[in-house]
Amino acid sequence: MENVVNCPPCAGRSSIHLRFPIGSASERKENPVTLKDVAQQAGVSTSTASRYLRGQLNVQPETAARIDDAVAAIGYKVASPSHGATPGMSTVAMVLPDLTNPFFAALAEECTDLAAARGIVILIAISGTHGERESSLSQLFASNDTIDAIIYVGMNRSNDRLAKAVADGLPVVVIDEEIDLELAVDTITVDNYGGAYQATSYLIQLGHTRIAHVAGPQGLSTTQERLRGYLDALTDAGLHADPDLVRHGPYTEQFGASTFPYLTRPGNAPSAAFVGSDIVAVGMLGAAELHGISIPEDLSVVGCDGIRVGQWLRPKLTTLEQPIHGLAQAALDTVSRRITERRSSPAVSTIDHAKTVLPLHLVIRGSAATVPGTGDVLDQR
Repeated sequence: MENVVNCPPCAGRSSIHLRFPIGSASERKENPVTLKDVAQQAGVSTSTASRYLRGQLNVQPETAARIDDAVAAIGYKVASPSHGATPGMSTVAMVLPDLTNPFFAALAEECTDLAAARGIVILIAISGTHGERESSLSQLFASNDTIDAIIYVGMNRSNDRLAKAVADGLPVVVIDEEIDLELAVDTITVDNYGGAYQATSYLIQLGHTRIAHVAGPQGLSTTQERLRGYLDALTDAGLHADPDLVRHGPYTEQFGASTFPYLTRPGNAPSAAFVGSDIVAVGMLGAAELHGISIPEDLSVVGCDGIRVGQWLRPKLTTLEQPIHGLAQAALDTVSRRITERRSSPAVSTIDHAKTVLPLHLVIRGSAATVPGTGDVLDQR
């Protein structure tokens, strides 16, 4: 089951409203005592009190006694299990940049499918790639006692509120883009450098010497690593890296379609392009004919992500395929382990956080071709 949660800046998207056990109007009048009052009386955090009373956290016997005594002393009415989370179930928030990019949609789908088999409910929230919205969503989920962990897919290198959630002990797993939090955090990503090096080397093997790189937003870890792999592949092949052939922009079809005026300037046109995102490559293939460009005859294109639509394009898109299942599997393995660990002890984890790096796989289709006249050279390699 996939639920969608939207903060106010995301209004306009469909959503499922979460219901929390607040009781009837008459009950609230009779019982104005809040969970926060219980926590203050017991000398624990609100989150600890909440998770203990929901059966999701084991605490020291003396701590349990303080919470139980506080509930009895101030008359707090504990919600029945039917109104709270299902016993044994966990709720994980997943923050995504958008769902219009098929890569993020496929990742969300894979995570929700794997989570369901583990008794985990995934709540999906869309940040729209905005840093402030990423931060607001992080704060929203970190302050919600029904959220057991966050799977975070961001598009910015910093997020102070997410850092605070990590510092407070909330399990957080970062997928795809690495983030600077000062504190260690579990990260699941791919070998962007190795993949870019492989894709660029493949184009070089096809005989291309002027290869453009249509890159993602500057500052992102994926952009930096793919650019580094592209440049090193050129250098290792003895080719000049022309800075005029590197274009940065958002991961959108529109950006891809807008690159041709820069890539088709007389005397500067490349014969191939390594594109940092399949969705950008889709825009390029769609706009090529409008600019008199035939792919792959005039321009060979290699993308990155392996989105499903790539195999239905004409020509079919050669691409670096992301291990969607592997990313989701690693994320859910880590989240499950962290939730279990936290429920066994309210203290901040002392287990080392890990960085998992998965390989990209080059899928050769029809959008990249040999430069005419280089066949004999390639046969000798």
